[in-house]
Amino acid sequence: MLNLKDIGYPSEFWEYFNQISKIPRCSRNEEKVRNYIKEEAEKFGFITKTDTIGNLAVQVPPKSNQNKNAVLQCHLDMVCEKNEGVIHDFKKDPLKLIIVEIDKEKWLTAEGTTLGADNGTGICYILTLMNKIYNKELEFNSLGLDFLFTIREEYDMGGAKKIDRDLISGNFLINLDSGGENNITIGCVGGISIKAKIYKNLINIDRGKENLIPIRLFCRGLRGGHSGEDSNKVRGNAIKILSQILWKLNNKYKIHLNSINGGNAANAIPREASAIIFIKKNEYSEIISLVMEYFTEIKKLFNGIELEMDFTVNKLNNHTDNRVLLKDIQDKLLILLFLIPSGPLSMHPKIEDLAFSSTNLGAIKTKEKYIKIRMLHRSFSKFYNEEICEKVFALMKISGLEIEMIIRGSYPPWVTNFNSNLLKVAKTAYKETFKREANIAAIHGGLETTLLINHFPELEAIAIGPTNKHLHSPDEILYINSVERTWNFLLNLLKKLD
Repeated sequence: MLNLKDIGYPSEFWEYFNQISKIPRCSRNEEKVRNYIKEEAEKFGFITKTDTIGNLAVQVPPKSNQNKNAVLQCHLDMVCEKNEGVIHDFKKDPLKLIIVEIDKEKWLTAEGTTLGADNGTGICYILTLMNKIYNKELEFNSLGLDFLFTIREEYDMGGAKKIDRDLISGNFLINLDSGGENNITIGCVGGISIKAKIYKNLINIDRGKENLIPIRLFCRGLRGGHSGEDSNKVRGNAIKILSQILWKLNNKYKIHLNSINGGNAANAIPREASAIIFIKKNEYSEIISLVMEYFTEIKKLFNGIELEMDFTVNKLNNHTDNRVLLKDIQDKLLILLFLIPSGPLSMHPKIEDLAFSSTNLGAIKTKEKYIKIRMLHRSFSKFYNEEICEKVFALMKISGLEIEMIIRGSYPPWVTNFNSNLLKVAKTAYKETFKREANIAAIHGGLETTLLINHFPELEAIAIGPTNKHLHSPDEILYINSVERTWNFLLNLLKKLD
């Protein structure tokens, strides 16, 4: 494993990043990394407390003259995505960290998987602060500090939603989960996550009698990414591309759908999707030719963006499952998948190049009794977010399919506050650190800040972080030099609050 000790400053940050990269921390499996942080904090003599859902808080023992308190917050979990064919067990295998050079600058990434800089950088900044306070390299006189580590952010923000009211207290909240060293974030979209179970009616086909063969259609090589922050970058959605081709084939040939699978998370743009169908043996060459013709036309929409997108059709000589959907169910399902929206729906009326509302068809899985779909709707407006959800529900209702629809989680938008005292101090600290003005931003991603300030209305909040790109995909990268610059800004901000 790559040794990060001498990669940059502060060295403690990189040592901690190396350590947490060895610890499994997919969403809903944060226990091991939480225990690691708890042990570190208690080794330093700090007070730790875990609430009923599993969030961890660490309190630096206050001094007698402290009259203000800042909460620094990050989430423990990461999105666990890997490329097709990569052998990696996120439940036990350490991430394989590597350094790559892009435009003569060094970036950290992981080989074939997500890096976990989202939000591993936040974890490591806080651990570094604890380390330096313990070793008396840092001291705060009038400012108390609570460090908050939340769980399940990438799943449903469950940790922030169900946080115990007495876990933390303070005047200021600094969220460390907003990438981009040039930005101070003061707003984000709200989100509604839905899950749909589409119940199947299956029949067994007689392959020999009907002269049928099974083939696999596979869309792969797409960039994927964060379904919010990358939603306006015109990236391909593998599920939508596959569904478009299946719909066209279904209108022209007698095909039989055995299974369809793609994507892994509602908050990640699907990079891969596949389907197994049965077709007449004598139509194989004709269907391949037509599929590639369709794909060539679709690919033109992503010219210069999806450089590695690919589509393959292969015979399955050893496929033994002869169950397929009833024709009526198949027709309705493919129409639904063809029509269901995914991507940006409207752009922000005041902020250039920022999506206002979006939705993401993030995952589809064929189970034994049903086909499961996961989507995430986002908007800066609660009204429009609910309207997106209602339209998708209406579309599913008129499909005529037997569908169980569940709202699995939601969170409100974080409304911008340009007049907060914390923002004023942060802007001054930023200018002193970087000798330029900060970009005050709102993002088309969900931050736990919006839930925490609802629970703790006395908190003024901002979000900051180093520069990392291609979140929620195996292309995730962290700009190494931005870590030190963001650290310097964070220290300057804390000293000013002190």
